[in-house]
Amino acid sequence: MIPELGLRARLTILVTAVFAIAMTITSLLVLRAVENDLVDSARANAETVLTDYLEGIYGGTATLGVIDPANSTRFFYRDSEGNELTEQEYFEALSPELSGFDLFPIDEGQGEPPHDFEAARLDFDPVTGELFDSTGSIVTFEAEPLPVGKPRSVSVGDGLVAVAQTVTFSEGASFDVGVSSPLRPVTDSLDALAKVLWIAVFILVGAVAAITWLAATRALRPVHAISSQARAITASKISQRLPVPDANDEIRELALTVNDMLARLEESQQRQHQLVSDASHELRNPVAASLAQLEVSTANPDATNWPVVAATVLAEQKHLGRLIDDLLALSRIEESQIGAVDVDLDDLISTEAKRPHPAPVRTSIPVPVRVIGDPSLLTRAIRNLVDNATRHAKSEVLVSLTSDAGFGIIYVDDDGPGIPGHQRQRIFDRFARVDEARDRNRGGAGLGLAIAQEVAQAHRGSITVETSPLGGARFTVVLPLHPGAEPSD
Repeated sequence: MIPELGLRARLTILVTAVFAIAMTITSLLVLRAVENDLVDSARANAETVLTDYLEGIYGGTATLGVIDPANSTRFFYRDSEGNELTEQEYFEALSPELSGFDLFPIDEGQGEPPHDFEAARLDFDPVTGELFDSTGSIVTFEAEPLPVGKPRSVSVGDGLVAVAQTVTFSEGASFDVGVSSPLRPVTDSLDALAKVLWIAVFILVGAVAAITWLAATRALRPVHAISSQARAITASKISQRLPVPDANDEIRELALTVNDMLARLEESQQRQHQLVSDASHELRNPVAASLAQLEVSTANPDATNWPVVAATVLAEQKHLGRLIDDLLALSRIEESQIGAVDVDLDDLISTEAKRPHPAPVRTSIPVPVRVIGDPSLLTRAIRNLVDNATRHAKSEVLVSLTSDAGFGIIYVDDDGPGIPGHQRQRIFDRFARVDEARDRNRGGAGLGLAIAQEVAQAHRGSITVETSPLGGARFTVVLPLHPGAEPSD
């Protein structure tokens, strides 16, 4: 089984493959462009040779097309039916009045045509293509040759490029004169260029692969450091953090995000440890008080006032039950076990105000307000705020309900001593009590306001405390309204 490649290897392969494909396509396009350019150049050269030759024909000089050694061009001739003509046949078609003459090339280097040959013999210069009669004069003809159209490309076989021009005479004779040029120089040039391009592509692809590998190694180096540090972080070492690279990139953002997560986890762990410690202390107190009371009573049963003992133990157990209920409520909120139904806050407040309290509770509900949430948790939050207010109120508590800008707002006011400014944030901590509430007979376990805050936040709301118009404390709970709720007049 082939092991899965790492990110560095996959990235290197991907970049190298894309670059190799791009370079291959580019090289093929370059070769095709160069080939077209060379073929066009060869065709243009052949057309130039043909044009130069035809200028002499149009001037009335009977010449033969000759091979151009410099450009490797060759002349060819065809009649009106497309049949290939030899030089002799072409000459006879060019000058019918000279039909029957034999053509003999002048010996190389002779310079001048001989004058002692037979009358039926014509010499031609293989360099210029000019024809000479027995007197050594250049042969001319009186017919006016005329071009038909323009030089055109024709096919004369593989490996050749050719152009031809149709020429007519006043007598009606018509034939094609063409020039062909071999493509061997073109193919040789393309082969040489292709070798250079493929070697360059191979070198460049190798260089890109090496550069990509090194760049990926450098870019992923912080990832290895982060991974090593992440493996070292455990529950007992959650205060450690991942190294943050200097580069302002996605890896840095990831490291910062994970560090923020670790900070929240550490804070949550600390809160859990503190909760366990505080809960253990709070649970131990009523249990210890009940055990002490029962041990003393059972040691001297005859002198014990059992009704008093039972009332004392019952009070401690009730306190213990409330504490357990509060802890379960907190656990439920933290586990996001929150219902989502329509809740009428005005009904919850009216119901809570009718319960017996140490101080009278008045309500002010000008309009009904509906939200979406968990009715039992919202009821508990309102009850905790009202219980807290009635414990500290001197004579009255006022619970008001209103709405504004898409939010339902609950005000719980009392005329008690209020809460000092430096303690207004701390009172929402778990098991936190202000000084006068540290007595369990007067205050609770310190979880009521913490639960109220957790409930508000779980419903995407908030809770704050400030000075009340009544002189004591005002707790303000803000909750988003039901999307379809409209305040009534």
